[in-house]
Amino acid sequence: MRLIYNTIVIGAGASGLFCAKSLTEMKIDTLVLEKMDRPGLKLLITGGGMCNITRDEPSYEMLKHYGDKGHFLGSAFSNLPPEEVIKSFKKKGVDTFAREDHKVFPQSKKAIDVLYSLCDESYPIIFNICVEKIIKDEDNFIINDTYKAKHIVIATGGVTYPLTGSTGDGYAIASSLGHKIINAKPSLTQIKIVSEDLSDIEGISLANVTVSVPKSKGKKYHELTGDFLFTRLGITGPVILDSSRYCESGMLIKINLNERVEPSGANIKLSNLIKKETSLPSRFIDYILKSESIEDIEASQTKKVNWQRLNNKLSNWVMEISLKGTNKIGMSTEGGVTTKEIDSKTFESKICENLYFTGEVMDYSGDCGGYNLQACWSTAYSVAKAISEKGI
Repeated sequence: MRLIYNTIVIGAGASGLFCAKSLTEMKIDTLVLEKMDRPGLKLLITGGGMCNITRDEPSYEMLKHYGDKGHFLGSAFSNLPPEEVIKSFKKKGVDTFAREDHKVFPQSKKAIDVLYSLCDESYPIIFNICVEKIIKDEDNFIINDTYKAKHIVIATGGVTYPLTGSTGDGYAIASSLGHKIINAKPSLTQIKIVSEDLSDIEGISLANVTVSVPKSKGKKYHELTGDFLFTRLGITGPVILDSSRYCESGMLIKINLNERVEPSGANIKLSNLIKKETSLPSRFIDYILKSESIEDIEASQTKKVNWQRLNNKLSNWVMEISLKGTNKIGMSTEGGVTTKEIDSKTFESKICENLYFTGEVMDYSGDCGGYNLQACWSTAYSVAKAISEKGI
């Protein structure tokens, strides 16, 4: 095995493999170092094993789904927009299809086919190697006192699903080379609720629920609406996965079920009236009445204060949350290497020449549904393009 390369990519996940493949296609001598014994372990579980590689949407629509980091990713999406990702994988032998919800999957519905298309003998991968030390001399980076390269690409991912190798190693590497790290936490994860016991309504799903998460300053909120599911320990569903990007342990979030029951003088039990006037299931209605200590008597006998408490629960349900332990189940990471120190066109470090970053190791996070893999492909291709344009 040779020890000197033009470029060394650290991490054999989605962005690292795509970057290495792109570099090789551009005739750049490339080596990949991976600490696990196999490549793409996290890629294999994305989209429930089906691998939602991108979306059937234009770039300008997708860029709305990365919070305040859409502008940072704009150039990358210009270099490799969603339609070009689809063409790129087709050239690699992976046909795709788009569902009605605009999610794009491999025709086989198998993530392993996406992985195989990125792994071939055109570039070497060394497994079971943990990068513990990088130093830079005038011309090269030296890794573990052994491997040398003119360019280094950090593609180590974030901190979620640690069993797949995502344990934040890239942050230590970046920090050792002078970069600031924004506190990393799970994103696109279910949320634990510590303010009440939800076990009685486990498995109940609701549509059109609005979740409000406090912003860091002032009284403004991030508000998202979508499908919602109660679990034994908390809440999940698409709207919660997307909202979790903004959450912190100990935070109070607000849940609006977008349902309301008008006070009535009808001679009908309150629970039956609620069922008649809303789309809420009986087990959930029973839980709401019990949790608010509202007696299930005839609506005509229900006190005004109980009507107010009922509707407040339906429209302004405050929950205290926790993200403890969600590193194991979060789909992506919020936080990482600060984007302020990374060139948004080339993804080269602004403070260490010839050091590059791709994918989730950087401080951005997209919504659930193909957004994060699209960003992986686009940033990886942009790095390969930038290195290639420097010349061998």
